[in-house]
Amino acid sequence: MAARVICMASAKGGSGKTSLAATFATFLSRLEKKVLLIDADFATNGLTLLFLKEVRVKSELIFSTGRAPASLNEALLSCEECDLIELSENLHLIPASFNLQASALSVTDSTRKNFKDLLSPLRETYDYIFIDAQAGADDMGQIAMNRGVSDEVVIVSEYDPMSAAGVERLKGMLREDLTYDRTWVLLNKILPEFAKSFSDFLEVAKYLSPVPWDAEVVRAYTRRRLAIDTETGNQHTLSVLQTLKGLCGESIQKEISTWVQTRAAVIRQPLEKQYSDAETEMAFLIRAKSRIQQKALVLQLASRIFVVTAITSMVYLIAVRLSEISYTPILEISSRIGPYIISVGMVFLIFVIIGSDLFASFLNTFRGSPRSEGVQKMLDEARYDRQLEITKERLKRLELLRTLDPETLLKRSDFWPDEKGGQAGENGS
Repeated sequence: MAARVICMASAKGGSGKTSLAATFATFLSRLEKKVLLIDADFATNGLTLLFLKEVRVKSELIFSTGRAPASLNEALLSCEECDLIELSENLHLIPASFNLQASALSVTDSTRKNFKDLLSPLRETYDYIFIDAQAGADDMGQIAMNRGVSDEVVIVSEYDPMSAAGVERLKGMLREDLTYDRTWVLLNKILPEFAKSFSDFLEVAKYLSPVPWDAEVVRAYTRRRLAIDTETGNQHTLSVLQTLKGLCGESIQKEISTWVQTRAAVIRQPLEKQYSDAETEMAFLIRAKSRIQQKALVLQLASRIFVVTAITSMVYLIAVRLSEISYTPILEISSRIGPYIISVGMVFLIFVIIGSDLFASFLNTFRGSPRSEGVQKMLDEARYDRQLEITKERLKRLELLRTLDPETLLKRSDFWPDEKGGQAGENGS
């Protein structure tokens, strides 16, 4: 095992190199790679502060044994062996300092040699070593970027003309170390819509896939936590994956393929449930619309029965009246069977309207309600039609997602699980 030592550098502070160093290391460690983080930024102690809880626990544990903990500062001064902090099973950290004070380490030839000597045995233990260098071209930054210390340098930069000028200035100052073959430029904090249009940023450089930031990424870092989610995935995680594919190449291709397959399987589980739920919702809407239509038909039938019964009643009354004036067999028959017709009609009408809201509909119709039954029926049908169209489109989208291969599925920006456990894009987007 021979670790690749990668120096994370920047022309100026605030580019996000410390967060990216921690993110890359965390991702690779979860791909079963052994990774070491070294905080060589003695001005800000960035990585040390990011993992402050773990640093303090380790410090107290070492002090309890009766000795002082050794950080990178002590190792470079006196060749002491550093105390490693275990962040997870495959991830360790060497802090810049355990007392969290900015160090004014004087850089000499022995300092550079001590750094090389420190890395020599560690190269045989880890797969990747990330050095978080101090921003700019200070002495410690130059040591971290030196080709005798690190194998590659990733210059992290924001996407603006001032940052571009700073990167060019840094490359000009360290021409021998920041050569094309071992130097990458990584654009960070790019708005997602600009992530694909960055090729004109610098004239000559090797680019890694840029890392866009959205509101969720900013929110994560303000809460002092990494924005990646290697369990269920998110867009930032996918961006980091693309960057690491460019940086690490074939050495992690197998692990990335496994991760993609696993994450796709995780995403497909709720996908099948969503499809089933959408089908159930469509069946409910179809039944609901059918009930409205059935109700309208029953109401229409009841209205006709009511009219027939009313006409029959009038005929009966007229027949009875005429039979009193002059005897006629037809009138006599009408007067005899009329009550039966009326009774049957009334019973049927009562049977239809009892247990339903048809009676209220009759009252609204005859009282001249502003929203008549016909208008209400049309409004209800239109509402269900709209919901049916939305559900149909949702089913089409889910059917498409079910057919995608794992990597294409992960690239779909409308299918990452949101923070509430639902699916992004399930609101009709």
